[in-house]
Amino acid sequence: MICGYITATTTDLARVAVHDGKPQLVSHKQYSNSEFSNFDSVLGLYLRRTKGERKVACFGVAGPVINNAVTATNIPWKISGSHIAKEYPFQRVNIINDLVATAYGLFQLDDDKIYEINKGKKIKNGNIGLVAAGTGLGEALVFYDGTKYCPYASEGGHVDFSPGSQLETELWEYLYGHQGYVEAEDVISYSGLGKVYEFMLASERATKADWYKKARFKAGKLIEMALAGKDDIAVKTLDMFIDCYASEAANLALKGMTLGGIYLGGGIAPQIITALDKGRFMERFIKKGKMTAHLANIPVGLIIDDKTALLGAASVAVDMATK
Repeated sequence: MICGYITATTTDLARVAVHDGKPQLVSHKQYSNSEFSNFDSVLGLYLRRTKGERKVACFGVAGPVINNAVTATNIPWKISGSHIAKEYPFQRVNIINDLVATAYGLFQLDDDKIYEINKGKKIKNGNIGLVAAGTGLGEALVFYDGTKYCPYASEGGHVDFSPGSQLETELWEYLYGHQGYVEAEDVISYSGLGKVYEFMLASERATKADWYKKARFKAGKLIEMALAGKDDIAVKTLDMFIDCYASEAANLALKGMTLGGIYLGGGIAPQIITALDKGRFMERFIKKGKMTAHLANIPVGLIIDDKTALLGAASVAVDMATK
């Protein structure tokens, strides 16, 4: 069994073993997508360098999966399950959305891999929501069908960005003036952090800091400076980002009636965990008028295991092999 997790920047591949009924990752390798022209090149290299059977495979990919195929959202790769099965060969190959993979992986995690932001009042077998900000903004929902949890994908990260304050309305106007549209992902992502920073500079009539100009990974440096309190504009940028992230998480919670909880995934949340824990996130999360008391009861957790999506793809592969 083979599993994989493909983002805009990296591809993780592993073979899958089963121990005490749970999937285990074996021969895990991570590749930089910038070094390859397509997914076939990565998979081919991995299969040549690792030995084992090729009965089934499951790959979680950041993008809308249709008919077991996907064109990745933030990288020009087309990945088809039928093509992979024929080319390598496998008996069966499943392509699933990356947030669906994360949802499956959520059920493989120990409690210490979830950091509690809001205890809430979890309803047994209640719907679950996932929001993951990183290179893009992924969203998914999970419902209980009476016997098991069933994750399903959405492209909710591409809905219209909805301002929740006067300053955020000005942010919307700023981005709309540059782009002609504003998606939630335009704000709640690594690139979104940069856009919020640019807006804050314009609002404050300030110039870019030297540390920002010199930084190779600008969003990461921005987070570092904000958490350290070393730059006022960076602090204000991160505050606005957290507000917008919380508001979008609450939107998903209301649309999915996620009485089983909302979970934050992706690369950004673990980096700003100290800021999320200070109360600002939950203060904005519950700020929904008539729904304030309802949202206060929804558990909110932060996923701190960066292999969650890969584990989710592994668990699907195990299920495929037993059917």
